[in-house]
Amino acid sequence: MTEREQCIRPLAEKGLADAQFLLGEMYDKGLDGVAVDGRKASEWYLKAAEQGHAEAQYALGWLYDEGEKVREDPSLAARWYTKAAEQGHGLALVALGVLYAEGDGVAQNYIEAANCYRRAAELGHAIAQLWLARLYEKGLGLAQDYTLAAYWYRRAAENDDDDAQVALARLYESGQGLTLNVREAQAWYERAAKLGNETARLHLQGMYVSQKV
Repeated sequence: MTEREQCIRPLAEKGLADAQFLLGEMYDKGLDGVAVDGRKASEWYLKAAEQGHAEAQYALGWLYDEGEKVREDPSLAARWYTKAAEQGHGLALVALGVLYAEGDGVAQNYIEAANCYRRAAELGHAIAQLWLARLYEKGLGLAQDYTLAAYWYRRAAENDDDDAQVALARLYESGQGLTLNVREAQAWYERAAKLGNETARLHLQGMYVSQKV
C-alpha cells in the first residue's frame, strides 16, 4: 500500500465521499504507484456515487461505458451519467447525449440527445457545441436550422475544435445559414489545417485548384 493510499483509505472507509472518489480514481488510473484495478475502482466510485458525488457518478458511468477495466454495460453507464447530468456535470451530459444519439443503453432519442448537448454546450463544452450544431444541420431531434447550426459551429470553432472549424468553413463556402463568403471559408479551413485537420487541407487544395482564392 502506497503512502497516499494509506492516508486516503481510512477516510474512505469512514464514508467520506471525496476520499472514496479519490481512492477509486487511484485504482482507475493507476495513480501514485497503485496498480490499475477496475473492480476496486468501480467499488470505491460506487460508494461515492451513491452519496451523490457527481464526479464519481460520471467516472463510474465512464468505466461501464468504456468497458476496458470492468464489463461493458451501457445501461449502467446511462444510469450513472444521468445522475451526474442531473447535477449539471458537463462531461456526463455530453456522454449521455452520445448514448441517446446512438441508442446505446437507452432507446435512441435525438430530442434527448439534443437536450443533453445543449446543456453541455451552454457550459462551454466544444464537443457538445459541435454535436448540437450537427443535429441542427441534419434536422435530427430539432427542426433543421442552418443558422443555428452555424451559430453552434462557430462557438465550437472558437474553442479550437477543428471539426467545427471545417463545418463552419463549409457553411461559409456554400452560403447555408451564413452569407456566402469564400475568404471566411478559407480562413477557417486554414485554422483547422494548422491544428492538423486533413479534411481542411484537402478543401484548401481544392479551393486553390479551382482558383476560388
